[in-house]
Order: sequence, then C-alpha cells, then structure tokens
Amino acid sequence: MCISLGQQVVTCTLTIANDGSIVESTTCERKKGGYGTKMMDAIASELPDGAWEMLALPDGQVRVTLSWHLL
Repeated sequence: MCISLGQQVVTCTLTIANDGSIVESTTCERKKGGYGTKMMDAIASELPDGAWEMLALPDGQVRVTLSWHLL
C-alpha cells in the first residue's frame, strides 16, 4: 500500500493505492453508491473545491485520489 500527501501552490492531493495483490481490478466495476463511495462524496463536499476519483489500473492496482484547495 502507498499513501502520499502533496501540495502544489494552493492544491493539496491525498493518494492511496494498493499494490494490486489484494483487490482485483474488477473492484471499480461494481455498482456505485456503496458506503465507501458515499463517505468519499461527503468528505470531498466538505473541502474547498474538493473532488475525488477512484481508478482501477490494468495491473490490478486501485488508486483513490482526493484533492482540494487551501483557503
């Protein structure tokens, strides 16, 4: 697992990715609207210009990225 937090000027980005050995690439193909998705929507909505995305990569890795602007 890899967790990183970075800042470029006024934009912060938090990225969490697995190494592809635990979660299969089909994870992101599930129907949206589960508890985790709702939680990420709620977190992003509370941050200034908050947004998030989840990507399933061909190697089986799943990467979730949350970004927001500093005030």
